[in-house]
Amino acid sequence: MIPDRDAALAADFTERSALARAHLRRQMEALGLRQQDGWRIAEVVRQNAQGGYELHMCPIHMRLKAPPDVECVVSIDLVHETVESECAPAPLAISAGR
Repeated sequence: MIPDRDAALAADFTERSALARAHLRRQMEALGLRQQDGWRIAEVVRQNAQGGYELHMCPIHMRLKAPPDVECVVSIDLVHETVESECAPAPLAISAGR
């Protein structure tokens, strides 16, 4: 554990996650998936095959089926010390501080 490196990666991950979440909310609104109608953002953290972690975000509703391929994924690679984010259907361009 390297405190300065870990703090910088954590800050980058937090920033990109917030930006991706806001982007996904805008995409959902554009598709008519409104919060006041019961749509939420589901978030799941999973480990990838390379040993890093991904935060997967997608629309969810208690009774309705979500459209396919509307999602954001923010990944952190601890070996290469990188944080990346990708959203679909529209690409997410985030300039991060690192």
